[in-house]
Amino acid sequence: MPARSSSGCERSLRSTDANMIAYAREIGADETSFLEAFHAVPAMSRERFEQIASALFTLSSQLSNAAYLNIQQARFIEERERAQEAQTKLLAQLQHAQKMESLGTLAGGVAHDMNNVLGAILGLASANIEAQPAGSPTQRAFETIIKAADRGGKMVKGLLSFARQSPAESRELDINALLHEDVCLLERTTLANILLKTDFEACLRPIRGDASALTHAFMNLCVNAVDAMPEHGTLTLRTRNVDNDWIEVVVEDTGTGMPQEILEKAMDPFFTTKDVGKGTGLGLSTTYSTVKAHQGQMEIQSEPSKGTRVRMRFPAFESVLQADEPAAELLTEGSPKTLSVLVVDDDELIQTSMLAILEALGHSAVIASSGEEALARLEAGFQPDVVILDLNMPGLGGAGTLPRLRALNPTVPVLLATGRVDQFASDLAEAHSFVTLLSKPFSMGELQQHLERFGLLVQG
Repeated sequence: MPARSSSGCERSLRSTDANMIAYAREIGADETSFLEAFHAVPAMSRERFEQIASALFTLSSQLSNAAYLNIQQARFIEERERAQEAQTKLLAQLQHAQKMESLGTLAGGVAHDMNNVLGAILGLASANIEAQPAGSPTQRAFETIIKAADRGGKMVKGLLSFARQSPAESRELDINALLHEDVCLLERTTLANILLKTDFEACLRPIRGDASALTHAFMNLCVNAVDAMPEHGTLTLRTRNVDNDWIEVVVEDTGTGMPQEILEKAMDPFFTTKDVGKGTGLGLSTTYSTVKAHQGQMEIQSEPSKGTRVRMRFPAFESVLQADEPAAELLTEGSPKTLSVLVVDDDELIQTSMLAILEALGHSAVIASSGEEALARLEAGFQPDVVILDLNMPGLGGAGTLPRLRALNPTVPVLLATGRVDQFASDLAEAHSFVTLLSKPFSMGELQQHLERFGLLVQG
């Protein structure tokens, strides 16, 4: 019996070893190492084996759950970091928009006051220059004053463009046509060693907006791109229909590019890296404001030595483009020799300069410091030949005064004077007959031209 038992155990072990070797081959394990590991496991009862197997199964389940939780936690942390990054980016955009809006409001207020100062300087200088001997030092001094006032006026217009919250006009536009005009101008002027490439969408959807403001904005970007390539480079203009309701305009150059610290300030007003006298720092900020005024989006991508890409998006306007309507003629026949002019403006500088200008033109002026005072004079029986009405005044202001004035005198010509010729001013002028806009600051000659448009000419 013992011998049979021993022989049976040996056969059993040999059979088990053969099974383990076969299994090692099946799973691709080293046969010798696998068999040694098998023999190293102590013999145990089935009950003990099941206990160990159950413990191992529980441990593996715990490890699996822990791994799953770790993965979920890692995903949560990653998603939270992404959300925080997006929130930080949105907060930065909001802060930038609020800063630009605050600066725009400040710029608008400063521009209005500066327009009145420049208007007084330009008006008095233009009124007195004609009385000076030709070529005299006094005449040359007045010429310098007029040039300085004109330059200041252009700066103020830049401030107003930056401050503008809505387009000065709103009509249907073909952006490809606007860019083509810029291309023609660039080819005739600033391009030298620059290769200009255009890639315009053939059937680009139209938008609504201010053609002059957008043309100026695109040209600012092109000039900046050319300045960034002093020796040579490539300027690319591209348009695309994107999504369902937007179009995209891209201005890209291969110039010097900008580091991150410069890029963060690039759209701030008066920030410039150009030499003194070569840039006002209003180019990109005005472009940004113009894009925002058109309900658009603007993004700048730039790296040193890798160029700059400015990407703008505008909401599309689905309609058929129509030709501009011809402006209505305001000329009438007959005019008095000397005009009686009602000047309605609250600024003493403007009042003084207007008296001098109108006197130099041979007219008489009556001053009203507010819309209420002007209406009281009309109600008292005063009948002016023309009214020069400031739009921005305390009280009724020009907008509140104009309809009441028109009710008292339906046909008196009105020059609506404003430093901000925007959509509001244009709509107000179009809503009433015999009203035209007079952009501040203006010279004596410009005032005379506006009077001539009404047929209010001086005889003799």
